[in-house]
Amino acid sequence: MTKPEIRVGTIGYPVKKQLVRKSVDVVELTEAQSAPPNASTARRWRKEAGPTLAFAVQLPRYLYETPPDKVPFDGSPEAYGQFRTTRENLALFDKTLKFAQVMEAEEMVLLTPQEFTPTPANRRALADFLQAAKLGGRRLVWEPRGPWEHDQAAGFANEMGVVLAVDPLRDQPLSGTVGYFRLGPFAVMGSRVGMYDLERLAEAAGSFERVTCVFATPHALDDARNLKQVISDYF
Repeated sequence: MTKPEIRVGTIGYPVKKQLVRKSVDVVELTEAQSAPPNASTARRWRKEAGPTLAFAVQLPRYLYETPPDKVPFDGSPEAYGQFRTTRENLALFDKTLKFAQVMEAEEMVLLTPQEFTPTPANRRALADFLQAAKLGGRRLVWEPRGPWEHDQAAGFANEMGVVLAVDPLRDQPLSGTVGYFRLGPFAVMGSRVGMYDLERLAEAAGSFERVTCVFATPHALDDARNLKQVISDYF
């Protein structure tokens, strides 16, 4: 089996940053979920992380949700959300893109909430927004949280030209050029990911040319370390 390019890491920093940075390949940053940090903060984080650590950046939830009045965004709060192609929504996306560029992040991760159901109106709104937004050469990863059937979500992701984030322990593994695995807190129930499931992840990674696998499990850093070891033995 040809070994794909595999990056393994965590969603956010589950323990001290220094320990995570020296143990993983990639961190999916969660800070932009509320608002993207400014350029000076991003430059400091990029420098502190060192040259080898890669990043992905989550997109703000206020591209879909209406922000509360206390959130200091430009313009009217009612102009945000619902993936509308308003000046405010597009400016918020652009600010996040600039943050991703400074962090040298290759992926921007869109997490749609339970309320974002697969209705024709929602599908059209997201497709129109992504057509209007500029990715600046970044890859968009999408994980639907609502009642999307796996095949339905995969088909829509393909239509939009984005990467569907999957949990190979739960979803039918896909195959292709680029894969993105997200293992959430319910991938395991309070324990570390076992050897059998780590091998399943390694096997699923073999269906791609390039894969990112990030953990938000109860013992995320241990799971990332263990998967890196299994991958080194598997391929």
